[in-house]
Amino acid sequence: MNRFLRKWTGFAAIACIIVLVLTPASVFAHAYVVASNPAANETLDTSPEMIVIDFNEPIEAGFHKLEVIGPNGDDVTEGEAAIDPQKPSRLTVSLQSDLPEGLYTAKWNVVSGDGHAISGTIPFQIGHGDPGGESGLPIHSTTDGGSSFPGWSLLLVRWLFYGGMTAYLGAVVFHAWLLPRLDNAWGSERLKRRSRVLWLSGLIASSAGILLSLPQQTADDAGGGWKEALDPALWRQTLVYTTFGEIWKVQLLLLGGLLLWTLYVLRASRSNRPSQLPLLGAMLLGLGLLLSKAFIGHAATADLRGPAIAADFLHLAASLIWLGGVGAIAFLLPAAAKTVAGEEALNSAPSHLPLSWRTVRRFSILAFIMVAILLLSGVYGSLLHVPTLYSLTHTTYGLVLLAKIALTLICLLLGGWSFLRGRQARKPLNAAGIWTELGAGLAVLLLAGVLANLPTAAASPGPAALTHQLDDGTKVTIRITPNVAGTNTFQVNVLGPDGQPRSDVDQVTLELTSKEMDMGTIEILFPGGSPPKASELITMGGRWNIHVHILTSSLDSYDYDTELTVGNP
Repeated sequence: MNRFLRKWTGFAAIACIIVLVLTPASVFAHAYVVASNPAANETLDTSPEMIVIDFNEPIEAGFHKLEVIGPNGDDVTEGEAAIDPQKPSRLTVSLQSDLPEGLYTAKWNVVSGDGHAISGTIPFQIGHGDPGGESGLPIHSTTDGGSSFPGWSLLLVRWLFYGGMTAYLGAVVFHAWLLPRLDNAWGSERLKRRSRVLWLSGLIASSAGILLSLPQQTADDAGGGWKEALDPALWRQTLVYTTFGEIWKVQLLLLGGLLLWTLYVLRASRSNRPSQLPLLGAMLLGLGLLLSKAFIGHAATADLRGPAIAADFLHLAASLIWLGGVGAIAFLLPAAAKTVAGEEALNSAPSHLPLSWRTVRRFSILAFIMVAILLLSGVYGSLLHVPTLYSLTHTTYGLVLLAKIALTLICLLLGGWSFLRGRQARKPLNAAGIWTELGAGLAVLLLAGVLANLPTAAASPGPAALTHQLDDGTKVTIRITPNVAGTNTFQVNVLGPDGQPRSDVDQVTLELTSKEMDMGTIEILFPGGSPPKASELITMGGRWNIHVHILTSSLDSYDYDTELTVGNP
């Protein structure tokens, strides 16, 4: 492995260490409501002066909205909603005085820490009249992270950046590592022209992806189409009051540096200077852009933010470098293999292998490293965002992830086939196989853009089975189906150390309390040792604490607490 590869591999490791050390770990997932006044489904005797909503984390200062709709459909707020300067996780708005009795619904919209706009509703009632017949207040859905498929413009912006960086980094890796050293450091004029095409097209595409991401993000946060995206006043709100805006300004600086450095690379290629400094700088700036992307995605809202961001960066970097190498093999290697310098290298090479096969063998080493990083970081990310097998097969995020995994496996199989052919080095390169691998890889990048803008599968964990073993060996299993906000079926089984149902259990009590906001206590009572199923209403998704109390016929009691994550319907 040459000096350049060691340098940028070391840079990636150092960057990850910096992220892990300097980034706080106490950051939660998408912003959600932990408390409100009035509380969800609360009945008030008198008209409140204002509504206050507290979130689990600070919300973005831009694009927040809070309105309260009264019984006649009118907005009863007074003035604009505001974020408490003393508590940036609190959103407030004043209400009109002396509101009449009836059902009211507070509708809120904020931008979460990962840059995604989220919304929700909080119903409450003034007076003790019947607001909605026998059903009473509607079920409270605190947060709606959005479940719609991302629009074409958002996918285009993502794909432009991913595709552009793939082409750019592929050209860098080809000249820095894949292509054996030639007497003519940059190859023939034909190879130079193709390399310039790859560098410039990659730079233009990735630049377009970054520049267009500002109006695209503005349109998403403002909740409108491209009409809002072209409003400079809204651009300013994005740049000044959102995390995306801060990261975008850093990306703009990195992009400017990459543009200047690319000019340096092109100038060096014309002079045939053998120094790898131009390539090293281009690689570092490109990796810096990829690292910045990790700070405005799902990883930025993980509980352990540092490791999640590091894994996201490594996953993206490994993917683009691997795929960029495939593209360079397909586009640049044919030109390199026909150079006079390449023929001279063939005659003097101890292995007497054609230039093309020596390049493929070098790529096999690089691909092995990148695939290892890709798999390890991918497994870690999947564990963060896909909590159960059910959520993998029953959510849009999970199904798209499965499609991405399938296409990645196709790329691996095609790459493995090329590697085996390269070990023999008896047959010419299979151009069709290389281009097929590249096409599958570009489809993987498209699916990666979809995943980056879909709600993760963590909000839909599916049916739950919570098992706890007591000190005396008794095993308690609580099953909740379908485990979503709404009506659920509960069943509790208590088995003794011998694996048989305990006949001395007189009563099992479950007490459910939300860990995100005050929703009161839901109590479920099961008489007997093998209790029947019970149906109960869970009023909102999110994290709930279940306190379990078991009473036996000998008046012994067992108590413990467990946590349940409830999905959204």
